[in-house]
Amino acid sequence: MDPMTTQYPMHSTIRKPNVILCLVPALFTLMIQDPIMAQTASDACSYAGASQYTVNTSCSYQTFDKPGSFGADMNPSGCSGSNNDDAFGWFTATGTSTTITYNPDDSHNAIIHLFSGACGSLSNLACADANGNGGNETITYATTIGTNYLVRVQRSGTNSSMDGRLCIWSVPPPPANDDPCGATALTLGSSCTFTSYSNVGATGTSGIPAPGCGSYFGEDVWFSFVAPASGAVAIRTTAGSITNLSMALYSATACNGTFTLVQCDANNGPGNMPFLSFSSVDLVVGQTYYLRVWESGGGTGTFNLCANTSPTAGVGECLYTLRMNDSQGDGWGGSTVSVQIGAGTCYQLYLEHG
Repeated sequence: MDPMTTQYPMHSTIRKPNVILCLVPALFTLMIQDPIMAQTASDACSYAGASQYTVNTSCSYQTFDKPGSFGADMNPSGCSGSNNDDAFGWFTATGTSTTITYNPDDSHNAIIHLFSGACGSLSNLACADANGNGGNETITYATTIGTNYLVRVQRSGTNSSMDGRLCIWSVPPPPANDDPCGATALTLGSSCTFTSYSNVGATGTSGIPAPGCGSYFGEDVWFSFVAPASGAVAIRTTAGSITNLSMALYSATACNGTFTLVQCDANNGPGNMPFLSFSSVDLVVGQTYYLRVWESGGGTGTFNLCANTSPTAGVGECLYTLRMNDSQGDGWGGSTVSVQIGAGTCYQLYLEHG
């Protein structure tokens, strides 16, 4: 697939004496390319890098061939294992349950075994030989994160070659901020500094009012912040691997208490990304608020998020919040905004992007 480039606007804050405005002056570029996966099985038990296979979060096949030149290295028990030519690969467990599937070519009958330990003292953990000629063979095993495991593949009852594919996958554990009581605390600076986050492995949160926007299907992660003295908070996002994010803000009696929806947004930010802003009218100073974030329609991946408040007003200064709504949905690019407070200076600001 050819690289696909998409430009998204990002937000920043401009401060003039007695006036604070949130504008849109930058661009973000996203590059997407197809992954390429390839590995090489070994002739004998080995933990060499060339025969290490990637553990994915879903079944993604990698080449695993047993050439006719490979010899027989062991005679394992179980699942009709025999002293026939075999091939080996290995992986490091990333989760507490791992699934290994071998998909043979040409209606061949594969047998697979799973081992742990050093090559000279392997422990036979599990095996599969259930589906006969041309059938996939699958082992699901309770693995220990960080432990190396060896996979042996043989063709049933013969030393002939066998080509195929191996997929090894494990559902990742939920992230630390999978629920409100583990929410990632956001620091509210006076400017926006984006940080990359992920909802991979996240589960849906039950018992909390539906957000009301963004086609919520679960897989949400949580953030929190304490409303500042000004009450002004802006929450911005840009795309990572997720390009269609949604988020909702809640007030709550406690992280495991009663939640009340404050506001939800799915696409008021750049592209199909959300943006939320609040003033002292919306938030109670000193109260903790909880932000729920998910991919619209379901899915997992990465995204960028920041939250900031207004700069601190000096002596004799006032803070004003200017909210503009793009009712036509055609962007701000090329627009000019004029702002004047009383008889003060009139500021004309050109919105180049947005």
